[in-house]
Amino acid sequence: MLRVDGRETAELTPTTLQEAGIAEDTLREWILESCDEVLDEELLIIGREVGVSDLNDGIDILALDRAGSTVIIELKRGSLRGTVDFQALKYVSYVSRWTYDDIKQQFEMFLQSDWGAELHGEDAAFAETIEEFCDDDYDLNAEQRMLFVGESVRERIGSVVLWLREQGIDAQITQCSLFKTEEDELYLDSKTLVPTSSLEKFETGETPDDKPWKLDGKGWHLEERTQEDTAKLARELVDAIREIDGLEGPSWTQKVYIAFRIDGTNRAVLRTRAQSIKLNIVDFELVDADDLVRRGTEVGVLEENVTVETDRRDRNRLRIKCRPDDDIDFDALIELITDLLIDEAVEQSEPEVAVE
Repeated sequence: MLRVDGRETAELTPTTLQEAGIAEDTLREWILESCDEVLDEELLIIGREVGVSDLNDGIDILALDRAGSTVIIELKRGSLRGTVDFQALKYVSYVSRWTYDDIKQQFEMFLQSDWGAELHGEDAAFAETIEEFCDDDYDLNAEQRMLFVGESVRERIGSVVLWLREQGIDAQITQCSLFKTEEDELYLDSKTLVPTSSLEKFETGETPDDKPWKLDGKGWHLEERTQEDTAKLARELVDAIREIDGLEGPSWTQKVYIAFRIDGTNRAVLRTRAQSIKLNIVDFELVDADDLVRRGTEVGVLEENVTVETDRRDRNRLRIKCRPDDDIDFDALIELITDLLIDEAVEQSEPEVAVE
């Protein structure tokens, strides 16, 4: 992105709120100060950090739109993640029961704060304010909306927002992006994201050009990272390892490797390269390193391409570098991985039997 001043241009470099030392409270204040610019919609703000009874939490920003609907705005510095969607649902269910008097009371409480007084004036009257702001046919709190604001979006949140919209519930996401100049001047950009039924194409704050392996990991590893003969070897290795009971996978969504897991932890990893595939078997009980190297070579690779090491967290790792011209014995490979990862896990899980 460029800042243009006449014929002169200055490059704007992407940064984050955290890198710029900007707190989440400041993002909230930007929205209060310039709601229509940041959210691309004029809203009538009626609350900031609104306390919710029995939930020990508060709504970041509460507003009304021109139709009279209440708008719950939840914001995060950084990625929209965790339970932000569940929080918003709780707040919506809570606010949905508010009457005219409840909303009026909230508005009048907001006027007692510095922000409320600055936005509306200390002597603002609720009835006059909403009559002037809302459309002629507004229906106060007949509907509720959710608006999530953050710098990027986790796919799970996008999935929830998509489902809500499919159920006729108005939910949307605003992504805020921060840029800076060489002089450390900051610029904020924002855009509204609308999820579609094709979630792999849902905007997540990282465009497909940034991380194509997130969209098509299999194609990334077999077409982009490897040559044709290496891709064939990768397919054969994946097909062999996926037959091992107890391993979950393959997972293709990492940039440099294909993962197989046990209980959510990577235990067998294929690191793809143009001319080789490196198999890493991780976290097993090491009895005899020399014997393990020997078994690694029996898979069909040169001894120099088999190494055993222990990392800083005392996890043992067997590395086997496979090349397309190696004559891989896939049965031996399956047996080796099974002995190290599966049989050992079964033995550890079996209860000891006391013998009298």
